[in-house]
Amino acid sequence: MGACGGKSDSKEQTKTKEQKQLAINKFEVGPNIFVNLKQGDITDNYLIQKILGEGSYGQVRLVTHKKTNQLRAMKQIQKKKILKEQEDAMFSEVALLKDMDHPHIVKLFELYQDSQNYYLVTEYLNGGELLDKLTKLTTFNERTAADYMKQVLSALAYCHAQNIIHRDMKPSNIMLQSPDPKAGIKVIDFGTAKKQVSGEKQTQVIGTPLYIAPEVIDKQYTEKCDIWSCGVILYQILTGKFPFDVKVQSLQQLFSNIKSGKYNFTSKEFTSLSFEAQNLIKQMLQFDPSKRPSAQQILDDPWIKEKAREDKISLDVMSDLGKFHNESNMRAAIMQLIAGQMMSSEETEQLTQTFSSMDKNKDGQLSKEEMYAAYTQVFNDELKAKHLVDEIFQKVDSNNSGKISYTEFLVASAKQNTLLSKTKIDQAFKMFDKDGNGVISRQELQDIMCGVDMENQNWNQIIGQCDKNGDGNIQYEEFAQMLLQTAKK
Repeated sequence: MGACGGKSDSKEQTKTKEQKQLAINKFEVGPNIFVNLKQGDITDNYLIQKILGEGSYGQVRLVTHKKTNQLRAMKQIQKKKILKEQEDAMFSEVALLKDMDHPHIVKLFELYQDSQNYYLVTEYLNGGELLDKLTKLTTFNERTAADYMKQVLSALAYCHAQNIIHRDMKPSNIMLQSPDPKAGIKVIDFGTAKKQVSGEKQTQVIGTPLYIAPEVIDKQYTEKCDIWSCGVILYQILTGKFPFDVKVQSLQQLFSNIKSGKYNFTSKEFTSLSFEAQNLIKQMLQFDPSKRPSAQQILDDPWIKEKAREDKISLDVMSDLGKFHNESNMRAAIMQLIAGQMMSSEETEQLTQTFSSMDKNKDGQLSKEEMYAAYTQVFNDELKAKHLVDEIFQKVDSNNSGKISYTEFLVASAKQNTLLSKTKIDQAFKMFDKDGNGVISRQELQDIMCGVDMENQNWNQIIGQCDKNGDGNIQYEEFAQMLLQTAKK
């Protein structure tokens, strides 16, 4: 497992091309610094359990992280069964997912490889696929559909703001977090996603045929293809049918039906929907992509506004956000690890609602202007709001991006006894202390953050934020003290 990392004390370790591809060259606080390509036996860190699914590439299994007892999903990809292009696509997916930070996009935790397999470890979503869930509901209405579609579109709005096209939106790539009736959804499978240059059109025909947009078939498309796919999904979940004839003898005939521009808007299943639902579906299935609304525009559509649950601002959450203090980048990084990997959906539910309510343009980040508006609404005092928001940004925007990310928001707005409970501090320490000897060495610190490749002087500065007795290691007491000493005041 020690094959990743920067320079050891004695010599520079060898990195593979793939490790270099995922590496970053400086310590910037963010969840992505914990995602890297590790080598070695994955069973050293995970207990392998039941099979969740199988495909031509390998299996998806339920696994338990030994140090934290957390359930996760592990996608095993057999190297001998994938082509070079598929291997490149996998690393592209990892590179995209490691930088994504959104409440409705699946989290990637780790990437391993051994001589025979790659292993992608993600959060475990045990609520099943969206379509399966909807078919089991005894009562299903437009409000339920609007609530789920709002979450899907917020994930896409975030992706599109990052110039990322998903390119394979379909019901099986929309998963429920848990069996809870109120559980949120997560968009998964970014294996075909593409980072595009703004204004550039894509030419590769990719995706699942039933959900492919007409312009994809013509090999000239942009992110609007995701909107088309979601239009097909919305039509399907509200009517139980597809908007075009799918009883065909060939793929060419199916593509011909999609490209005809004539869709079934006269069936009794469709006409029994509300006028607002019908109108939105027609907009999403607009043949001309330039006339198709963006994900952000759809989130402001009357049907979404009226039917979906409203995201509410919690005054309690905003008060906690204003009290946040931090004096160490190392502390900020560890707290982001805890928030991103150890907090439950129940613990983050109210925080996520407040974040979504404040995120007016739905790009998955909070700007100062959005924060000003929210605090002005609360205090009815523009000057007080501006002063408070400026202070919050100085303390919370740990990577100086000019915006507050979702995980930064979770860290700053969570209750201290939730985020920094003894259980979570213990779990975080064990994740760093790989050999279990009760101290974190410099090499162990580099191993868990092995996407960061820095010189000795920079690493010494980072370790010095924890290592108060100067012995070059981090004891549990030093680790816990660092996390708790500058907690909310």
